[in-house]
Amino acid sequence: MIDIRKAGAIYRKSVDILKSVQLKNGGCLATPRGERYPYIYPRDHAAITLGFLSAGLFAEAKKALAFVLKCNCTASGAFPQRIDMDGNDASYKPVQIDGTAMILYTLSEYINRTNDLGFAGKHWEIINKAVSYIINNFHEDKQLVFTPNSIHEFPPTEKGLEIWANAACCSALQRMYELSVLLHDPRAEWEDYSNKIRSGIQGFMWNSRIGAFVKNIRLKESSSVLQDPDASKYAVADFGVLPDSDVRIKTTVRHIEKALWHKELGGICRYPKYEGRNNGGWGPWPHFTLMLCRHFINTGNRRKADKYLDWVISISYKNMLPEHISLVSEFEEYVSDFTEAGLLRDDRMILINNARKHPMFRKGLAYITTPLAWPHAEFIRTFNLYREKFKH
Repeated sequence: MIDIRKAGAIYRKSVDILKSVQLKNGGCLATPRGERYPYIYPRDHAAITLGFLSAGLFAEAKKALAFVLKCNCTASGAFPQRIDMDGNDASYKPVQIDGTAMILYTLSEYINRTNDLGFAGKHWEIINKAVSYIINNFHEDKQLVFTPNSIHEFPPTEKGLEIWANAACCSALQRMYELSVLLHDPRAEWEDYSNKIRSGIQGFMWNSRIGAFVKNIRLKESSSVLQDPDASKYAVADFGVLPDSDVRIKTTVRHIEKALWHKELGGICRYPKYEGRNNGGWGPWPHFTLMLCRHFINTGNRRKADKYLDWVISISYKNMLPEHISLVSEFEEYVSDFTEAGLLRDDRMILINNARKHPMFRKGLAYITTPLAWPHAEFIRTFNLYREKFKH
């Protein structure tokens, strides 16, 4: 059993944190000022908005969506990779197709909860542009969308036909088709593309040998299949492409859990330990642990749901959640490697200094980027689902 009182305190703090990172113009920073990410990232912004919706904060959600929809300023129709506090494109990496899909997915969640069709109609031209961007990246041969840069932002694991991005795009296109019907402007081709992507995921991304979905299919000169366990593979269920009851989802979750549950610290790691990749030290991430927790809630496995939720509660500090945690020894390996390679940008120095100042550092744990808004949004969504399922 989880500590319901403690969970409730984290829930209330999570709501406060989401409110605190929202600017007057509606933009939601990934972290409070003074932490590592004082920008609006469409992916994080969408997750935060989903947290607002789960908490019943519909005015905040609408304000967040209005802000980001105004920022669709790229010629392609994609949302920028990063946005500054004034709403300007501040991208420093390639466009991320999953960010665009997640904004559309979140918009549909807002409409479903509020029936505010007038809001959708007001932004219909922007929505059309964003949908067109996704469709323009459709790969006919594999029936999947091409992903230049996705959730982990690491080309060797991201560039290609990546599963998180494809799951987000599949769901976004289906939901935008349903919205088009409600607005009396039906776009049947949007549903067609969603169905194609769903078929592509099942036809090309399921690997019977490992009993799990693959992370990525790379093309052309880097032709390969990345089968590594990865927490983001759960997107196939989390975005509703397939139900949690599907045996392929269940075996994929077992594949993730077996490989990525941290044997010493507990919690789900984002991906396997890649030498030279571990930004802040390798270790478990609260928001990926919470995503997997939703699988066990949805399948009625309370024992596992309690295990996952209890871990997140246990690593909170003053009811706040970090981006991830790592052993101090692994954190210092990261610092050493990046120092010697000359890769310590200003934002990484903020990360390092804040981790070393954190009280848990003296206890052997590096708390990276505390608080990050995203895990607090996931906590709100997961705890509400838990209470609904198990009647707390």
